[in-house]
Amino acid sequence: MTNSRHVTFRMLFAGALFALLAACASTSGGPGPASEARAERLVRQGNHAEAARMYEELASNNAPPARDQFALAAARAWLDADRADDAQRALALAGTQLPANQQFERELLSVETAAARGQYQAAWQQVSRIAEPAQPADAARLFYLRQQVAVRAGETRAAVQAGTARERVAADETGRNRARRDLLTDLRGAIDRGQRIEPAATTDALERGWLELAQIASTAGRSPMNVNAMVDRWRQRFPGHPASTIVSSEILDPAARPGVDGSRMTSITGPVALLLPLSDRALGARAALVRDGFQAAAARLPDGSLNDVRIYDTASMSVSAALRAASSDGATFIVGPLIREEVQEAVQERPAHIPMLLLNTSPGGASPGTWQYALAPEDEARQIARQVARSGRGGAVVLAPTGEWGQRVAAAFSEELRAAGGQVLAEGIYDVSRNNIDSTLTAALGIDASRTRRSRVEAALGSTVQFEPRPMPEVEALFVAGYDELAMRQIRPYLRQYNAIDIPTYMTSEGISGDRAANRDLDGTRLLEMPWTLDTIGTASDVRNATQGSWGSRGTPRQARLFAFGYDAATLAAALRRGISSWPLDGVTGRLTLAPDGRIERQLNWARVREGAVQPVDPSIP
Repeated sequence: MTNSRHVTFRMLFAGALFALLAACASTSGGPGPASEARAERLVRQGNHAEAARMYEELASNNAPPARDQFALAAARAWLDADRADDAQRALALAGTQLPANQQFERELLSVETAAARGQYQAAWQQVSRIAEPAQPADAARLFYLRQQVAVRAGETRAAVQAGTARERVAADETGRNRARRDLLTDLRGAIDRGQRIEPAATTDALERGWLELAQIASTAGRSPMNVNAMVDRWRQRFPGHPASTIVSSEILDPAARPGVDGSRMTSITGPVALLLPLSDRALGARAALVRDGFQAAAARLPDGSLNDVRIYDTASMSVSAALRAASSDGATFIVGPLIREEVQEAVQERPAHIPMLLLNTSPGGASPGTWQYALAPEDEARQIARQVARSGRGGAVVLAPTGEWGQRVAAAFSEELRAAGGQVLAEGIYDVSRNNIDSTLTAALGIDASRTRRSRVEAALGSTVQFEPRPMPEVEALFVAGYDELAMRQIRPYLRQYNAIDIPTYMTSEGISGDRAANRDLDGTRLLEMPWTLDTIGTASDVRNATQGSWGSRGTPRQARLFAFGYDAATLAAALRRGISSWPLDGVTGRLTLAPDGRIERQLNWARVREGAVQPVDPSIP
């Protein structure tokens, strides 16, 4: 769905890898089992970066074979932390002469690392050379990885062949149907991302049947009209095709999809309560956009799981009263509230028997039975910090506005950068009301210190010294957190004035304007954007275009994103009610992942401002 080249196959092989690790003992000279246990616990908690560091330390302090297994575990954890370059380094710690099972793991991890770095052709060449292992479970893992890489490399026929091979080695019909569903999902996802698939390019009936069905599935996701007729014609052209066993559940009747245990998944009935401050003078218009986005998505859900949405206005009643009313009305799921100050009250007052998707973050974190989903700038800050570290720019300067918002965003960036091995050289806090961007920036970049040194030299020499203001040489990146468009537009002109325009500058999307002419001052700035805003093809673009009448004339482009937020809130509510276990989800606000603490994290797309326009960009390109 997104334009990003980056992909990770998270947790695909983690079970087998850590099963091997569990059988691995440390040598007497290295760290004891307690350190290994801590690393495994960190993995279970979802703290993959810290687990990876611990596994690397264990690898460095142990001799083979323990060293090799810890190195492989470190590479797996780095991949799960979305840090492919670190995974590559960890793989290099493993020896070259490995037992067959470790060599197989290393080959798969190497392929996965190349794919995670966007090197799909190289990954495809690697995975194509790996021979089919004797164990059916290992063969299934290889074929699944080969299928995913082939799709990303544009080798769709090879992807079908890999999916068919995975089906061949499956232990039973449940496994075969799982392989078929995964193949259809990958092919459909490629089409949704704008990849061209040509069924006529093959004369093989099996392959062509899969490619044509993927086109039908993609069409059904955008517009369900006439899908039944399309499927009927497909069945007539490809009688007995293996995909016939999944057509109904995957295209015609998604409510029939099997759950984790293979049994039929049934729609959850009962009202859904949506808590929003609709009559609030300041927030009502924004809340209405969230409501309309939620209702638009609910109407498009093929299983009808959100066909009874009841809305409670938290501006006209307290959150506690809204929750009591929802419970009395028989609500089986609650979405909201929207205001950060009301979230904690909702957590405390929630009826214990009703699960809740909060539409903001709770200071105390989520409690059992609750999840948190927000357009949080902290998510952007963390993803930017990981990219800064991944690109080798370890020394960064942070600028943030005064107040609690700026503190949260700056802290998220700084903590993530340090965790990734980077360093925050300086932090500047600017005051929008005082318009002191210039003085804050010169102090943070070390330009003031440079001026002071010049003054000292001039005093010592008794003459004027030719001087050009420059930032301290250690500065390799600048992160600017902000929501005031005028303040953000001052940054790049000042950098040019101080001979610092070549410093890669990253910003939060809150500060981007809908005015292209005004954004020209931001040219060269890098940021993260949701697919709703950035994508020109795929599901997000289709939804945006299909619903434009509901949001296009209301508020600013920034506020219109709240429609997308409401849309994904409905998608999440439906998924959480079904007890979904297959994360991430491709949403219109980003790639959605459920974190261990109950937060819904968004992976966003990279962009750069060019001539005032926000355009997709490959983050690895300088």
